[in-house]
This record gives sequence, C-alpha cells and structure tokens, in this order.
Amino acid sequence: MRKLKYALPMLFIVYAMATPSYAKWVWNKETGWMDTPSTAVTTLEQRYKYALSLLVEQKYVNAIKEFEAIIDTDPHSEYAEVSQINIGWAYFLNGDYKRALKAYEKALQKYPGTKRTTEILEREYQLGIAQMDTNEEAAISVFEKIIEKHHLGPLSPEAQVKIADCYFKLEQYEESLDAYEKFLENYPKNEWVPYVQYQIPLTKVYHEKQQERNYGLLISAREGFEEYLVSNPNGVHVEDAKRLIEEIRIIEAEREFNIGEFYLRRKTPSAAAMYFEYVKTDFPGTIWAERANERLEFLRMIEAIK
Repeated sequence: MRKLKYALPMLFIVYAMATPSYAKWVWNKETGWMDTPSTAVTTLEQRYKYALSLLVEQKYVNAIKEFEAIIDTDPHSEYAEVSQINIGWAYFLNGDYKRALKAYEKALQKYPGTKRTTEILEREYQLGIAQMDTNEEAAISVFEKIIEKHHLGPLSPEAQVKIADCYFKLEQYEESLDAYEKFLENYPKNEWVPYVQYQIPLTKVYHEKQQERNYGLLISAREGFEEYLVSNPNGVHVEDAKRLIEEIRIIEAEREFNIGEFYLRRKTPSAAAMYFEYVKTDFPGTIWAERANERLEFLRMIEAIK
C-alpha cells in the first residue's frame, strides 16, 4: 500500500551569487527586533529568496509579511502564486492550521487551474493529518475540501478513508460506516480496499457495544470479517479478524442458549431442545455448546424429549 510522504516539503531556495547582507535592526511591536535586507535586495526575485531564508530561519511571521509584500507588489508575477502557497506553509509550520488552510484555499481561488494544484492539495492533506490527533472535526473539513476540489485525484481515496477514521475516533460509528462504505462505492479498486474491508465490521462491533447487544450488527460484523478473510488470506489483520469472529460466535452462542433457557422456563422442552441442538451443532468448542449438550442430556433423561 502506498504511503504518503509526510516529510516536510523541500524549500526551493536558490540564493543569488552573494547572500544579501543585513543593513540594520528595526523594532516592530508585533515581531520585536528584526533584521531587514540590505538595499541590495531590490528585485522581486531577491525579495523572494530573502523571504525563503526567513522561512528556513523559522522567522515565520516575518516570512509571511515578505511573501504578502511580494504579492502586493506584483500579483501576476511568477513569484506571487508560490508566495501565496508559502504563506500557508509558514502558518502550518507555526502551528496556525486555520490560517494555513485559508492561505491554501486562497491560492486555489486566485489561481484556478494552476499546475500547482496537486502540490497545494498535498499540503492541505498534511494539514488534515496534523489535526487528526487534536481536532478530528477540523481534519474532516480539510479532507472534505480535498475531495470536493479533485474527486478523482490521487489524494481523494485516502482523504475519504481519513474522514471515516476521524469519525471512528470520535466514536460516531454510523457516520464512520457511511464514510467507509462510500469509499468502497467510489474507489472499489483502490489499494486501501483491504483496510476498509476490515474497518467496516470492526466499526460495527464498536457500534454494537454502544447499543448493548444489537445482534443484527454483530452478525453483520462477523460476516464482514469472514469476507475479509476470504478476500485477504494474507492480510495484515487476519489474526485480529479470526479472534473477533470467535468472540462474536461466543456471543451468538450465548444468545441462542439463553433463548433455549427461556423456553425451558416456559415448560416447552421441544422448543428449548431445538435451540440447544443449534448451539451444540453450530458453535462447537464453546462453553455454551457444552452447556447445551448438558441440557439435552437432562431433557432426555427425564424423557421430556426423545
């Protein structure tokens, strides 16, 4: 399965023949003391290189101001578009994810059809990933924007999976199921399919726990795990799927055994025997199969059944 590279994008810094010197320090109430480029930095290219140097030096606020000044000076230059993207990157590195997303979205709006669309969406994807541990709802919003902008793009399938994962973390299991199933519907041949085939029944198991014994969900989950094993005999979740199938089978056996006990209390041994036989036959090796067999032997001993 392809994994996105989460490493920070390379900053394409190309310095002039001589690195600009710094003329003096000036005071700014927002940024404090800062150095300014010398008067030798006069062209847009030189100013862009200086802004990039500020970014490398982690002077994010100053870098943003320089990039904004470049855009204001010549909004149609080759440096304006990339400056807008780097504004988003500076906000991202500074931990201001909300402004970072706005900057990226502004780049897409100001430069529709740009050849850098994929690059911007990759930056947005990284932004969503960064927020998954702290603000899942904000992450969902980012991933939805990526899908909206480029439904058939290379990032859209993974964005759809991450939406489902975020809902799963939020314990909003119905929404998570819908998102996983939407993925299978829209991207049936994608490399994330095996993962989603496992996550769907797992989500049903967790959803069932919220509802306290929704046996329909449990049976559906077991069937989903069984389908996963058939489709992915060497999958990474094979052992977990087998374990969960067995756990669900035990719960199913207990339920059927308890129904038999109910009919036994109602003094309808033939109906009780039918459920005990089912448990004994369909759930061998479980404690409930052993108990069902004991009940059947008892009923035969007292001649309540043949």
